[in-house]
Amino acid sequence: MLPLLVDFGRHDLPWFGETHLFLPTYGALFALAALVAWSWFLRRGRALGVADDRLFNISFYSLLGGIVGAKLALVALDWRTYLADPAALAGVLRSAGVLMGGVIGGAVVFVLYARRQGLPLHALGDAVAAPLALGQAIGRLGCFAAGCCWGRSCDPRHPLAVTFRNPVAHEQTGVPLGVPLVPVQLIQLASDLLLALLLAALWRRRLEPPGTVFWLYVVLYGLTRGTIEFWRGDVQRGLHFGGTLSTSQSIAIVAVALGAVMLVSGVVRRRRA
Repeated sequence: MLPLLVDFGRHDLPWFGETHLFLPTYGALFALAALVAWSWFLRRGRALGVADDRLFNISFYSLLGGIVGAKLALVALDWRTYLADPAALAGVLRSAGVLMGGVIGGAVVFVLYARRQGLPLHALGDAVAAPLALGQAIGRLGCFAAGCCWGRSCDPRHPLAVTFRNPVAHEQTGVPLGVPLVPVQLIQLASDLLLALLLAALWRRRLEPPGTVFWLYVVLYGLTRGTIEFWRGDVQRGLHFGGTLSTSQSIAIVAVALGAVMLVSGVVRRRRA
């Protein structure tokens, strides 16, 4: 675990006073994930005959929409805390936010821009599915480095058990130290990598109708994410129905249902055609 990739120490800065300057590992890996996914999507978009400027814009605006969506979801989940202490909103700027909220925010912007510019929305959705899954996998490595999104406590003899010991990680994320935990971040990383490989193979087959690969991503990611959530130990992500389901699981259920409906609808339309 390495929450701080580069530590520049504490400095007395004008207007800010004594400030701890550092480059967080999560932030660096998030940037890497965005660049890798972006580059892969651009190459795929060019293969579809979409102009570079349109591809750049839809990627850039969707990324911004994802960042805003992730932070808005974080505030929505813990709105009582921010209502009681509005100054705590400043910490949201340094927080990664809620991943599922980021996916939704980015997807909304993606659809709106594609519709407005007359781009092939469904084909671009298929093209972005695998890069998005790969980006999420890299992001989970950042979660593991930071200590956030930790798993439940487990038997120390468990072959997958991990124990966090960095006090900086505990200070920033609240991850318990010295306690064997299920490495859900790495499990999600492996799941997302496998999903990216599967979606990449399906995209090469040009499944019909357009949009099929994207909706498969929605269904499969929802199923895997919703299942892995059962081993999460950080209750800050929001728990509902007496602690039975988390916010991400609730969203995943809706996503799986919607994706299944769209896949069946596509099959029906294809048969009629």
